[in-house]
Formats: sequence, C-alpha cells, structure tokens
Amino acid sequence: MRTRYSAFVKVLPDYIVKTTLPAQQSLLDVKAIETWARETDWAGLDIVKHTPKLGKRHAQVEFKAYYNKADSLQAHHELSTFVKVKDKANDDERWYFLDPTVAITVTQKQPCICGSGEKFKRCCGGYLG
Repeated sequence: MRTRYSAFVKVLPDYIVKTTLPAQQSLLDVKAIETWARETDWAGLDIVKHTPKLGKRHAQVEFKAYYNKADSLQAHHELSTFVKVKDKANDDERWYFLDPTVAITVTQKQPCICGSGEKFKRCCGGYLG
C-alpha cells in the first residue's frame, strides 16, 4: 500500500497499473490515474489497520491518504484488498491490488481472475462483488 501511495505522489501511473491484478490492468484508465495523481496535493498516509491473512491468499489494508483541497486537509479513507498471485514462470509470488472500481465481466462459477484455480465466487468474488 505504501508503494502505491508513493507512486501516486511521484505521479508514476505505470507502477499503479503494474501493481493492480493483471486481469484488470488493461481496463485501467492510465490517463485518468496520471491526471488525478498530478492534480492532487498529497499530504500523507496513515495505515489504520492491516489484516494480513484473509483466507489462503488475500489481505486487506485500511488507510487514509491525506491531501490538501481548498485550504483544508481532506482524507481519502479506503479498505483495499490485495491478492497473492503465484507467477508460474519464475515460481515466485507477488501481491496485487484488487480494484473494485474496474468493471469486469465474470460469473461466480468461472475460474477466478487471479489465476488461483478456484471459482471466482470462492476466491476474489467476495472482495469485488
């Protein structure tokens, strides 16, 4: 979460895309991410709560990202979900952000978009639905 916040502060939209679940990456609006990051006067990040183990491969981070707007400090308060995905090519695991704002068409009985091999409803569906 901290690296994603830093990427917004430094206006690195490619990093935001790269750390989002691969099945969602092509659906992101990179220009909108860049514009929002560039136009926001970031002022800090507080991690409110971290739940490192939700089932086999999920975790959540509750945070507040602070920014200045019209001479007052505002907060973007969010509960973000991440999923650990195994890269079969080099046998390592990486955490990816599950973006609930990305419209993706998948039924509850299809294989999960994270590649776990489980049905979507039993894996990431509970966090995106």
